[in-house]
Amino acid sequence: MVTQVKWNDPTTNVDGSLIASGEITGYTVGVRLQSGTAGTYPYSVTAPSTAVTELLSALTPVLPTSVALVAAVQAVSSTNGNSAWSVESASFQLTAAPNAPTGVSVA
Repeated sequence: MVTQVKWNDPTTNVDGSLIASGEITGYTVGVRLQSGTAGTYPYSVTAPSTAVTELLSALTPVLPTSVALVAAVQAVSSTNGNSAWSVESASFQLTAAPNAPTGVSVA
């Protein structure tokens, strides 16, 4: 079952220089329908700079089920601007979760 997006932290800037400690302040995780436009992610969440994974359940709005989706990640920097979006993930689908139990009582 697909539950999270995973990535590797970048270690260099586009000019080849090393990324300074604290330069990356977080990540943006974006998801779109596979049939949508690359680089446009209507489902997103911000992850802290210490993260290398993010739960798909944290994205807003709630992701649709039973459709092909792709994900990408962008590094956020307060000093040098945001990175480009990563290469998109392979296509994946989420399955619908069951409804909550009903008729709960305490005896």
